[in-house]
Amino acid sequence: MSVGIGSLDHMDATRGLLDGLDTAGLNTALAEGTCLGLVPDAEAARVRIELEVLTLPTDGPPPTDHRVDLTLTGVSRVAASLRMQRWDDAEPKVFPLTLDTLGEAIAGFGGGALHGWDFIDADDSGWALWRELLSFDTTVSAEPGTHLLEFSQQEGIDPRELDVRIWFEDVTITTSAGTEIPLAEFIAGGARWWKAHDACDPRTMLPDVAPPM
Repeated sequence: MSVGIGSLDHMDATRGLLDGLDTAGLNTALAEGTCLGLVPDAEAARVRIELEVLTLPTDGPPPTDHRVDLTLTGVSRVAASLRMQRWDDAEPKVFPLTLDTLGEAIAGFGGGALHGWDFIDADDSGWALWRELLSFDTTVSAEPGTHLLEFSQQEGIDPRELDVRIWFEDVTITTSAGTEIPLAEFIAGGARWWKAHDACDPRTMLPDVAPPM
């Protein structure tokens, strides 16, 4: 079921910070991660996002496998905009999608980076730019949708851009093998990576991540 634009203000007004969660730390841990896929489960009101993240242990080399699954539960609504605008296009072309085909659209970017620093409970400045250019806007459940995750996919000279916004209640992180990672541990690994990056630690010198200023 689709959601009308007229209902957006109410849902946005009810959104607040995640109680007891280090939102800023989680955003840092997600920064410049790679989005590998997305698997929705509308019946369970759940969305699983497959990521590769930047993380370091307390000591030693970075992990050889830094894939994680970020699972959002209590999902109430998902909206997305897949569009293309070439330099000579007056208006973007919006492509139709559904919740079931969103994962396929994400895979089409071949592992796009999560650029930026605000993903969890971000303000509405980004949403305001594409909320009128929706590929779909689907109600998943009657959960209140207190919190949200928003991210984009856009790579290189590809004229396509994908924006995704998911309203949800809770979040968990697991390894690719399914072992749960406490949020504090996940956040600490990301914080260590960015602190090491700022110190020009060679473990963080990656071709797709800009060097420290």
